Amino acid sequence: MATRLSENSARSDLSSRTRVLHISSRFLAFVALTYALLAGLHTLQDFDLGWQLATGRWVVQHHHIFSTDVFSYTASGQPWMYPIVSGIIFYLAFLAGGYGLLSWFGAIACAGTVALLRPNNFYVSALAIVAVPLIANRTQPRAEMFTTILFAAFLTLLWQHYRGGRSRLWLLPILMVFWANLHLGFVAGLALCITYVVLEVFGLLFSAHRAPALARLRKSWPWLALTAAATLINPWGPWIYVALLRQQRAQGLHNAWIVEWGNIRPSWAGLHQALEWRDPQSCFWWLIFVAVLAAGIAAWRKHWGEALLLLASAYFTIQHIRMQGLFACLVVVVGGTLFDELTHSSKEPPGILQLSLRPAQLIIATVLIATTALSALATARSWDLISDRYYMRSTQLSLFGTGLSWWFPERAAKFLEREKLPANLFNTYAVGGYLTWRLFPAYRDYIDGRALPFGPQLFFRAYNLSVQPPDSSAWQQEADARGINTILVPLSRYAGMTLFPQLHAFCRSKSWRPVYMDEVSAIFVRSTSQTAALLDRLQIDCEKVSFDPPSSLNAAASPRTKAELFNFLANAGGVLYSLERYPEALASLDRAQSIFGESGSLHLLHALVLQQSGRPTEAEAEFLTSLRLEPNDETWLDLGLFYMTQKRYSAAAEVFRQSAESSSRPHEMWMMLGQADLQLREPEPALAAFDRAVASSPFGAEGESLGATFYSLIATGRAKAWYQLGDVPQAVSFQEEAVKLAPGDSRLWLGLADLYEAQGRSTLAAQAKQRAKDASTP
Repeated sequence: MATRLSENSARSDLSSRTRVLHISSRFLAFVALTYALLAGLHTLQDFDLGWQLATGRWVVQHHHIFSTDVFSYTASGQPWMYPIVSGIIFYLAFLAGGYGLLSWFGAIACAGTVALLRPNNFYVSALAIVAVPLIANRTQPRAEMFTTILFAAFLTLLWQHYRGGRSRLWLLPILMVFWANLHLGFVAGLALCITYVVLEVFGLLFSAHRAPALARLRKSWPWLALTAAATLINPWGPWIYVALLRQQRAQGLHNAWIVEWGNIRPSWAGLHQALEWRDPQSCFWWLIFVAVLAAGIAAWRKHWGEALLLLASAYFTIQHIRMQGLFACLVVVVGGTLFDELTHSSKEPPGILQLSLRPAQLIIATVLIATTALSALATARSWDLISDRYYMRSTQLSLFGTGLSWWFPERAAKFLEREKLPANLFNTYAVGGYLTWRLFPAYRDYIDGRALPFGPQLFFRAYNLSVQPPDSSAWQQEADARGINTILVPLSRYAGMTLFPQLHAFCRSKSWRPVYMDEVSAIFVRSTSQTAALLDRLQIDCEKVSFDPPSSLNAAASPRTKAELFNFLANAGGVLYSLERYPEALASLDRAQSIFGESGSLHLLHALVLQQSGRPTEAEAEFLTSLRLEPNDETWLDLGLFYMTQKRYSAAAEVFRQSAESSSRPHEMWMMLGQADLQLREPEPALAAFDRAVASSPFGAEGESLGATFYSLIATGRAKAWYQLGDVPQAVSFQEEAVKLAPGDSRLWLGLADLYEAQGRSTLAAQAKQRAKDASTP
């Protein structure tokens, strides 16, 4: 009788546990889908969407698929092959519902990806909630969104088959036909197929798994072969792989200079972010931990292939930010399955279920607590999205809802069209895609996010021009060679003002005259005899441009309107800072801070303005507040430079050292650490820092010209270090290298003259001084 009661109790406990797990998993799946829909619903911010919309429009209007560039005047006729169906879909969606429908595309894509992961057990559902922010990042309206969606579909189909369930493998080649015509990321689908085969090969190594593994391979290989063949069903056939090879050849450039292809270095800053539960991006570190834990479980259960898959996916996502969405999908499906199997394989015998708190009850309590916590997490983060708190606090260019991001220069584009400003148009890399969509064919772009048809030389030239003085020979030569008569640049605080530091100089330029400016963009027209009449009519005075927000933003009080007003004031403050109109900049930033005070970028701007206003104590406090809210390379560097200007060299050295050790692009930090060490009269540590700066430099062979200033600073820093060590000949050698790298820098020639005089070489010293005089003469 006692045994039967014990068995009945065990069955009852198991039934209760199963019921609670089932209900909780369904509820968490609903929470995950709702959260995903909200996370994906925001204004359009991706820089690549513009040229993809333009591609779809061109193909629809011309009934022809192009294989060379048609959008730019700098790369016209250069090879360019890219799947066109995604662009056509975006263009038709725009015709049907404008930017609003495209925004909904992102929301549906994010929720659809989560649904494809099949959150049908508690662990998969729970991990899906954690993964939502990473999936949302990679399902924004752009061609890549289709890779994330189809990767989730491929993963689920192959994983279900691998785990012995019924799977419709016949769908794989059909989906691949679409994938190869939507995005070059179809190679990820092929990689998944190969990964599946590798997992089965691992199973062949163990006698217990050999027979089922062989059976699954026999069943799957025809569909896998058809899937590979399906990639050839595209307008270019096998030549689509040529496009992939070109992409691969450019990968080094992308890794070094394009943020989404960069890496993430584990650091204290990463740990800080991981502990910020309200920051959606903390989920990246949570999923890294889950992947490592799940890999350990797989290894313990001798599922070596699954362990390696999880660890490899973690490695690649650390190397490339762009892989985060695919990594999240893998962890949810594979990790969730492993956790679920571990739970169901650890059933205790009935005799143990006599504790005062039975294991089943403990599991139920744990499940309910976890369900409550995850639901609260998703609710809090969803509220942050709906209220725009997340968008104002982060560096996102979006706001919650539909439409176009505030970042894009829509008003400037309208002005350019209305006034029929002269071509050709110069634009920066980030804004090129939007201008292609907005202004083509009336204006062709200088460069855009496609990168490949332009090549590395133009990529670096565009960057270099954006930081050159307007009356420099670089601008003169490029304008003459390309027929450039108009410049349109973004000025917002993200991917704007930091990449166009010469705004004030352009406003005072003799060669270029300002004709339009708002809080996110500016237009300059070249001063020539042909544009004289136009400039007489349109030229503006940068000192008198008003940055008063529109009355519509001042009147309304909805969360969206407040967020728009916040962005307007913050961006206006940044432009006023660049124009050296510091009192007005402070007023604008103070007003923005009264709306929302938890933006790290806003506090950083405030610090920079206070520094220029001669208020160092307040500036330091703002720098530190910015770092607390949002630790990043830009803020660390600016704080270090602030300490250098205050002659607090020990503090500066500590800031540069700490940031260099955690940065994914530490070359500038190491270089500045060397400069700080020189001020502390520590030449040997300075030389070590300069060596590390060179070792981490992104200026490879193709970007060597862009790195001339950087390497000249390294060379002159080494010269100073060797001089402090008493080795004057070695110092002269490095200073000579510095002037070769930057012959137009008069300070380097004066430094070389001083070293020649220290050697008693008066003739060479006089020649160097003359070169310095020549370099400083306009």
